[in-house]
Amino acid sequence: MKSFSRHRHRQARRGMVLMEVIVALTIFAMVAVSLVVALNSALDVAKERNQIEVAMQGLGNQMALLRGSHVVMVDKDLPDDGSGVLYHITVQSEQAQDELKRPVPNLYRATITANWKANGKPEDRSLSVLLYQP
Repeated sequence: MKSFSRHRHRQARRGMVLMEVIVALTIFAMVAVSLVVALNSALDVAKERNQIEVAMQGLGNQMALLRGSHVVMVDKDLPDDGSGVLYHITVQSEQAQDELKRPVPNLYRATITANWKANGKPEDRSLSVLLYQP
């Protein structure tokens, strides 16, 4: 009788070990899936931030080029720079007055807009400055 109860005890213990392994593997799989989902989300956000950074640097570069050249009134798309970001520039005359209420000549408002697609939806950023050319 004692050997029968020992044998049954071993089988019960063996079954419990199997259940513990299954539970541990299930928990491990859930943690692994959660980490993969979190990593995927982090990579998507990093890609989006990188696209915004490229667009902002491009806006700064286009504005620097505009400041370094003779300002003329325009409203046009700029050529593609290969980054996947399209730029549009608008330069208009700005009406301003000095302290004596006289018009200030050669004052322009320049606006450059960057357009791109992020995750299938359109995104844009703009930069607008006043330029004075004596």
